[in-house]
Amino acid sequence: MTTLNLITFASVFQEKTQEAIRQAHSELFDALSAHYDVKVIFEEELSTFRPQPREMTLLFIATGGTEGMVVRRYKELAHPLIFLTDGKANSLAASMELCCWVRQQGETCAILHGSMEVILAKLRVLEERKKLSGLRIGLIGEPSDWLVSSGVSYARAREVWGVEYVNLDLQQVVQYFEEETVTDDLLAAVDAFLQRAQSCREPHREDVIKAMRLYRALKRVAQQRHLDALTVQCFALIPATHTTGCLALALLNDEGIVAGCEGDLQSIFTMLLCKRLTGQDTFMANPAFLDTERDEVLFAHCTIGLNQCRNYVVRSHFESQSGVAIQGILPTGAVTVVKFGGRALDEAFICDGELLDNQDDERKCRTQIRIRLNRKGVCEQYFLSNNIGNHHIILFGHHAQQLQELCQSMGVRVRE
Repeated sequence: MTTLNLITFASVFQEKTQEAIRQAHSELFDALSAHYDVKVIFEEELSTFRPQPREMTLLFIATGGTEGMVVRRYKELAHPLIFLTDGKANSLAASMELCCWVRQQGETCAILHGSMEVILAKLRVLEERKKLSGLRIGLIGEPSDWLVSSGVSYARAREVWGVEYVNLDLQQVVQYFEEETVTDDLLAAVDAFLQRAQSCREPHREDVIKAMRLYRALKRVAQQRHLDALTVQCFALIPATHTTGCLALALLNDEGIVAGCEGDLQSIFTMLLCKRLTGQDTFMANPAFLDTERDEVLFAHCTIGLNQCRNYVVRSHFESQSGVAIQGILPTGAVTVVKFGGRALDEAFICDGELLDNQDDERKCRTQIRIRLNRKGVCEQYFLSNNIGNHHIILFGHHAQQLQELCQSMGVRVRE
């Protein structure tokens, strides 16, 4: 049974004992205790309180008149602040005042309130967030120069989501690539990849061998550094290895190591969150063309996990016209387009849609899919006027409601 820590704030007029608090809020505590091991921690106990990583911790506002107490203890509290209130003794009013104050400090917060069924449903969503706690995301190299709005505060990401970003030297990958010899099992993997493909256009077998060596080098780094996800300054690898990372990232994603391009810190977090929350693999892509009248977006990129494809063509990388890339042919049907952004990863875009078809335009990145979004005016209102950067993440199935519930419970602002 999951432990639920309630850091409890009550006014001087409320008796501060475990028994008194539980009796005054018996309906709430009875409901919570049926699903969680509930522990009450009073303000005075904060200095010795040390929650375990998998435990959930909320601020229980038992009464009104507690705003000043929380503000005084603000720096001692685990963030993001999530206030639980059953509304008794002016506790909802106090929670609203506090949540407004927290946002004025530039932080995220949320209020859990409503029927017992609603509160329990929101707690289940917060438990999903715990799936990210302690996960490691490796940045290999640096973010690409053109990602000018995609930075992340490592400290805030750890505070809000529990994930740990680690910086890794690109030269380590280059060294491992050079050490990777051409063995029989590597050649067998190359041949299996080529045989499974619908066709191979630009690359030669030697190109695929080099790309497979880079995959093994990146996998070696991921295993040695215990990475759950990684993002690579892939354009810097091209002159150093004379190949591209597109095949490597595709194969890593197929094996459950979430892998993204261009050192994009926000996109790799989004990919990892979606994978852990829904179980679905993801496709990181650029919006390449918008049809604002039909709310359709053409998304394109040069790598995608092979397991997401109905079939694939082996191509060269679009921008460099070198190496090995994937032109995935994806099944049509329900998809979700997602992006978490902001330096604290406290903003999001989420929209269900339908994958209509695959395209093959030589002037764009290799995998090209056309998606109609299920929200009228979204191309004009969001993509052209209020977007979160360039890259967006696509996954199969409609998951908008699940992701929006997580955002609501975490105090993440969802852009329309």
